[in-house]
Amino acid sequence: MQSNINTSQPVYVAPANPAGRALASALTSQGYNVCGLADNLKHADGIINSHAQSKPDAMVIICSGPYTHGVAKGLIARGFSPNQLYTSVESESLATTQAPNSSPKGGTNLRSTIRPYKTPISEKFKSLRFTLFSFTIKVLRSMVPQRGYVYYAEQFFDTNMLLAYRQHRRQHPDEPWLIGRDIKQDLTMLDDDNHLLRLFSLQGLWHMVRAKKMVVDHEFTGNTFTLFRRFIPVIQLWHGLPYKALSGNIHYPDICDDAFISSSSWFNEHIFPTIFRARRYLDYGYPRNDVFSQLPQERDWINAEPLSTLTHIQNTTGSIIVYAPTYRDWGDNDYPLDLDKINEWCEKNKRSFVLKFHPFISRQFGDAMALPDSENVQALPSYPHLYLYPSGKNIYPWLADAETLITDYSSIAYDFLLTQKPIVYFQYDLDKYRKLRGHTLVSDDLFIAGELVFNTEQLLTVLFNIIGHPVSRPCATLLSTLKINEDLSSPQIIALVKSLNQK
Repeated sequence: MQSNINTSQPVYVAPANPAGRALASALTSQGYNVCGLADNLKHADGIINSHAQSKPDAMVIICSGPYTHGVAKGLIARGFSPNQLYTSVESESLATTQAPNSSPKGGTNLRSTIRPYKTPISEKFKSLRFTLFSFTIKVLRSMVPQRGYVYYAEQFFDTNMLLAYRQHRRQHPDEPWLIGRDIKQDLTMLDDDNHLLRLFSLQGLWHMVRAKKMVVDHEFTGNTFTLFRRFIPVIQLWHGLPYKALSGNIHYPDICDDAFISSSSWFNEHIFPTIFRARRYLDYGYPRNDVFSQLPQERDWINAEPLSTLTHIQNTTGSIIVYAPTYRDWGDNDYPLDLDKINEWCEKNKRSFVLKFHPFISRQFGDAMALPDSENVQALPSYPHLYLYPSGKNIYPWLADAETLITDYSSIAYDFLLTQKPIVYFQYDLDKYRKLRGHTLVSDDLFIAGELVFNTEQLLTVLFNIIGHPVSRPCATLLSTLKINEDLSSPQIIALVKSLNQK
């Protein structure tokens, strides 16, 4: 522990993720004056994003991990001095990690050793290498003619990206290129696509340098995307109408994308300009939502479980109900589902209950159910009416045939409005959610378009009423209020991608 650190000094902990929250709690218990969390991206009560928001003489303690240097770099870019930054290392030795001005309490517990942050030589070398890379790209970009279009992603190609790219290739086979960096997902579905490239291949870099436009559907924060964004007009598809707070890119004053796409002109007027920078906001819709106005045979089933499997389940155990909750980034993702009661209800009412979890939760749930690793939908052992849908696959072609959607705070609810079918909001942890997530971007009356339930018993009662009796469906009202586009999205987006760049 450094002797010049005083526990009365204001402290912020970074980043605002489960590990950071745990560290903040531990430091508070050790007597530190923890004032809140610091994060480069997240906005919520108790989280600061810049030095201007911090208290005088504050220090920032970064939770040690593989992301430490990236967090430090982002904090420095937001006005924090390198001298304000510290890192935390857990230790069991009370004698060496005792907080200043505190008394030993005896026993052996995990405590935090706080050390000044120092940029390692390897990071300095990376910075120099990237400077040279940036100069090379800038020179090449000014010399070579522009040709083709890039659909770009990092770690994972989401559904909107794949669908827009495939529509573009169907219309103009030689123009688009699907380019990814550090992609972790299984891409065997695209094995026969010779326009799928890795970024740091010569061919991938060449097409990035020459691209007329770049299409993305996330806000990537790495140096490479930030660099190319300076030179290539960006069309941001994003990935949904948000209920919970988002960081966007408004805190980067040098960013202004060519266009931002959503499915709602109301969101484009009232919400997205406050968190994203773009020259224009267009309500062309999301490519994944095209399935809601298409027959099963017309849908693009890329990265989805096949129609034959869906049909088999419908014929065997009944019409499908989809449960698709959002991910709890504070770490508590134990969904309180009474599987016995749900399976009994489904068997009695001839329904199939399809679970679509976040990848992290899907793995935990599969292990708890003793399911083998599989990229296919699986019936749960002892629960023949309950199915686990692969977390990395696109469920929207199935969602188009779902009788009901059950969700909580997820933007999938806005998409499902297009079906004008019932939505049930299973918000079993509403108080905790509001406390930990902070304010939402929209009020509940602009999000809830169905029944709100808090436990399995209420959920099953509402589901019974939905299938057994005519119910009021406020989906049409919210569709009208939010001015959600119901037309096919992909053709409009491809026309935009190919349009002349805006000055």
